[in-house]
Amino acid sequence: MYLYADQLPEHTVLQGFDLCIVGAGAAGIAMAQRLANSSLTVILLVSGGPGDRAAPDRDRQSLYHGTTGSFLQKVDPVFTHRSRLNMYGGTTNHFGFWARPLDPVDFGPRPGFRASGWPFTFDELQPYYRDAHHFGQFGPLNYDDMSFWEDVLYGRCFDPLPDDKMTGAIMRAQYEENLHDFQVQFRDELKSAENLTVLFNAHLLDIATDGEERHVSELNCSTIVGGGRGKSFKVCAKAYTLACGGIENARLLQLSGDLGNNKRDQLGRGFMVHPLLTNAARVRFDRVIPTEIRNFFREQQIRLKPPADPGGKYQHMVTPLVNPELVFEYLTFNAWGVLVPSPAALREEGIGNFRIILNFGSDRASALVNLNWEQAPNEASRIRLDLDRVDPIFAQPVAHVDWRLNDADKRSARRALEITLDYLYRHGAVSHEMITDVSGGAEDWTLPPHEGALETGDHHMGALRMSTGPEEGIVDPNSRLHQVDNLYIAGSAVFPTGGYANPTLTIVALALRLADHLKAVIR
Repeated sequence: MYLYADQLPEHTVLQGFDLCIVGAGAAGIAMAQRLANSSLTVILLVSGGPGDRAAPDRDRQSLYHGTTGSFLQKVDPVFTHRSRLNMYGGTTNHFGFWARPLDPVDFGPRPGFRASGWPFTFDELQPYYRDAHHFGQFGPLNYDDMSFWEDVLYGRCFDPLPDDKMTGAIMRAQYEENLHDFQVQFRDELKSAENLTVLFNAHLLDIATDGEERHVSELNCSTIVGGGRGKSFKVCAKAYTLACGGIENARLLQLSGDLGNNKRDQLGRGFMVHPLLTNAARVRFDRVIPTEIRNFFREQQIRLKPPADPGGKYQHMVTPLVNPELVFEYLTFNAWGVLVPSPAALREEGIGNFRIILNFGSDRASALVNLNWEQAPNEASRIRLDLDRVDPIFAQPVAHVDWRLNDADKRSARRALEITLDYLYRHGAVSHEMITDVSGGAEDWTLPPHEGALETGDHHMGALRMSTGPEEGIVDPNSRLHQVDNLYIAGSAVFPTGGYANPTLTIVALALRLADHLKAVIR
């Protein structure tokens, strides 16, 4: 059911719900879709409206105009509002749903790089990765089946050589807006579900708890009217989930009196993104690179025909579509190959995981090297409230994002490029030129507007770290705050580590896992 907070009488108390989900981006919509037509009564609070597409309303987006620390100011001064959208569907409105699961090696500690890891293994998430895959209509969960992808891409990675530290891996993307805009893909399902209320123009201001801050009693909310604060209302439920993104989730807990913080003051700490060097280096080979190798690294549109029977094989379709309506019989998405380090190389080197995109030039004998890598958890990289600046609508302190890199991150970037260049020289490269500079310390980088500038991958992770116990993080293995018995966090803020993979597939997998957990514990 769709409902509009504008139509509520002032000071309405909405109650009688089993679960309140705050936020309707990838995580919130994934949870709502999973719980639609279940036995739980659910209310989904949406900041925007049902017609939201592409770009957010200017007034709502102004709530995301936070401030940045000195390092982030040099790299990406508009990061806080450029990299997230305050609207129905959230940031799914401006992404291409680049998809790949985290690697098994990402879930454990990595000596020499980081001591922390996830409180469960890759196997725990694998069934949820499979379900999350359907959100992008990506077909089989077979990223490691290289023979399948070599046939589909009409390509192959470089032939392996003894002692290679790198290998090929597969990425996928979904650019069809009716699919990657989650609020569009699941609109009818969410609107028609009898157990689900989707409440629009609903903005959470703060979270009210009992006297000991161990149990959420209600949410204080408001609408926006004419660019200013509108009607106030409250929402009461048995359990609550914050699904407002990797920055806003932390800010909302801080606005609620540092709710859920631990004795080590870790609330908002450990904020990570994927550092990115789009133009790290240019490599030249001693010959024209074979077509099948260039095909492997070239992003291509793929059409797969699902199997007629469960467990059957997907067929790669290459024949022209004489009847355009036949497209609905296929799964259509993009796929391409990248270079990644072997797990053995990561353990040996003690560095962050990384991926390399090779963009071959028109001469077919040169390539640009694009590096994206894993940031080490860093307590000094944090989100906190800027008490000197408030938002223009509710007059609450804005988020201050003080993103920082440390020496481990610089070493990861430097060694990743050294390992990559060594690999490419072993496979025919004869020369290279560095476009970026990875010498120096943690804050010494090539900066904008240089073509080799450090960039921020728009993946907000880690500020509400998941951990086994309350001394090591903010939420437990089931995404519940250690210190609050009925408040959960959905989204990438709970990631203990980031790997190199784009986080949305893992965000959705965790959201589906949380939805199943709540179905079990609430009733």
